[in-house]
Amino acid sequence: MTIQQLQALDMSNVQPEALQTAVQDILDDYKETNDKKAFEEIAKENIEKVFLLVERLAPNAIKAEKAEKKESKETSKKELSDSKKDAPKKDKESTKTVKKELDSLSKDIKACRLKIKRFNEEKRKNEPKKPKPMRHTKIKNHFIAIANLIPPAHKDNVKMQKEAEKILLRAHRGIMNTYGINFVRAEAGELAIKEKYDKMEEKATK
Repeated sequence: MTIQQLQALDMSNVQPEALQTAVQDILDDYKETNDKKAFEEIAKENIEKVFLLVERLAPNAIKAEKAEKKESKETSKKELSDSKKDAPKKDKESTKTVKKELDSLSKDIKACRLKIKRFNEEKRKNEPKKPKPMRHTKIKNHFIAIANLIPPAHKDNVKMQKEAEKILLRAHRGIMNTYGINFVRAEAGELAIKEKYDKMEEKATK
């Protein structure tokens, strides 16, 4: 069984509720994880357990099976009818047995989450750390953040944008000179601010 088979389930037909929760927990965890391949390997046993329970307790949730049954009915109605008459009625699953299995499954899913969490922590330890942004980059980002603070009512006001751009460029240049940051880096910051305002003005004039 694969995670794709769980993704293909008709969740509205997955019953009882505890089983639906178990399926949804696995799908949510898979969606949130960055390393999908590692998740499938770690959660493989739980994926199989959940799917087998769905097959037993909620077969109508398996879309492929539903389509197969429909096709089978269209091609051999009489045979299905005869076999239905002859087939013995299945006993209902023992409520206690099902509950015990679902409780056990819930514990397995929690344990699996812990394994995935530890795997992710170990992986992060081994990954190279991202270099911290340099001072001139931080300054540039702060000025661009100020540009983003234009009031919504004035987001299409090109005149205001141009005036704010002049003020920010002057202030940016002054800060760079005061801090002794070299010309090339200062110019890169100015270009980023200008580019930001060019995009804003282009959007405002559309």
